[in-house]
Amino acid sequence: MLPVLLTLGPLEISTYGVLVALGWYAGVRWLVSRRADMGLSENQIWDIVYWVFGGAFVGGKIMYFLVTPGSFAFTLEALRYGFVFYGGLLGGLAAGFYHAWRIKLPFLKLADWCMTALALGHGIGRFGCLAAGCCYGRHTELPWGIAMAGDPSRHPTQVYEAVLNLVLFAVLARWVLPRVAAGRLPRGAGLASYALGYAALRFAVEFLRGDDRGAFVLGLSPSQWVALAAAAATLAAVAFRRKTQ
Repeated sequence: MLPVLLTLGPLEISTYGVLVALGWYAGVRWLVSRRADMGLSENQIWDIVYWVFGGAFVGGKIMYFLVTPGSFAFTLEALRYGFVFYGGLLGGLAAGFYHAWRIKLPFLKLADWCMTALALGHGIGRFGCLAAGCCYGRHTELPWGIAMAGDPSRHPTQVYEAVLNLVLFAVLARWVLPRVAAGRLPRGAGLASYALGYAALRFAVEFLRGDDRGAFVLGLSPSQWVALAAAAATLAAVAFRRKTQ
């Protein structure tokens, strides 16, 4: 593992922070590079980025405080670490929806593109978890097991999720979005595909995780229950939209 990438006197630059920032940068640059396809101006695309980023930051932090009792603190350290992905996703969607409504832009069209960018950024950022030694897997005898958290051979669940996110990005960017643009799939197909795809991959990878993820209910972790709820809500929304069209 490589938790510290660089030390400059008293300043330590974490590998996790650098990779998460790199993931955000890659996702944002990809999104901005497609602004013409989205029919947006330079100012409009950057406004969307700021709103979604702000919502994701606030949502991820709030959910972390909710699921981690006693963690709430007004410190710089509390702002730098401790986020829950699904909280960030909900916060980003809420902020994006409000901003789209406020300036009268089609939310579903924007969400299709933003979710695709998210899959790219999340895939890169997950390698930061590997460097930091968090989100590790259970013991395994498979040849690609890695030493982590006192065990000489654990599932590299961080890599599993990173690769699956990048595959999801490729499917959305190369298959779903072109079909939405051509009218062969409706607006919102990218958002729905991302929600279902990420729920499936997260649900599956959770079975191989070995770190503390909160209290299990009926053999499933909190993240697995959230994934199931997200998938159910997505399928219900798709069915409702088809019924009302």
